Amino acid sequence: MSDTYKTRQGSITVKSPGSLELANLRSELPLGLVCTTSSDGNTSYGFVTKCGDDEIWGLKQQSLEVDLKDERTVFMANLILLAHAVAGYLRHGFGGCFVPTIYRKEKPKGLEIGFAYFGKPSSTGIESAEFPSEAAYDKRFGDGFFTMFRHFYEELKEGSKKTGITLSRVLGLDQRPRGLLGSLGLHCVVHGRRLYVCRESLDDNDFFLTLLASAGIREAVHLPCRAVSIGEELREQATTP
Repeated sequence: MSDTYKTRQGSITVKSPGSLELANLRSELPLGLVCTTSSDGNTSYGFVTKCGDDEIWGLKQQSLEVDLKDERTVFMANLILLAHAVAGYLRHGFGGCFVPTIYRKEKPKGLEIGFAYFGKPSSTGIESAEFPSEAAYDKRFGDGFFTMFRHFYEELKEGSKKTGITLSRVLGLDQRPRGLLGSLGLHCVVHGRRLYVCRESLDDNDFFLTLLASAGIREAVHLPCRAVSIGEELREQATTP
């Protein structure tokens, strides 16, 4: 099943995820994926960030703190840059799962709003087969993860040039467990050359779809999804293809 959404910046054809795609996500995301069905029959998914005592780690691209009054402006700028970076990143053809998020963390004098990355490289993808490993990061995330991040970051910079939106200065790259990253805005998941859009519902006026269309995206998979914690008893269900 697929639908074509006619945004102000072009059309995007969005299909429902197939059983093989869901199986691949369960096995390739760090702690897997769970599925829930509401009382009205709608299906949604959970990107597992904690299972029992096991918590995923992310790579935080730390930016300068901002004033509370500037929160929406900074968030929207990051979302626009994320959409453009995703479009460029897809063209590299990496094989692993890459989950770029926008995190929000309250600080004593303001907010941290920046990018945090999760995922797992493919052992047979070009990210691990054709690029050198970066031990400082790949030891935790897997050989090739830093390569995926580095190319995404370069696409953020390209998006900044194209749109004229300033990319916040990066203060550092920190490896952090999900619990220390505040709230997460999960907008999409990239697996190989496939883009999963994580919005709960979609229509022609959806802002993120419009941004993707403006960046040249014409196809995607709709995976209504949010970050979730699950009990240890659900680990097998979340990770078994």
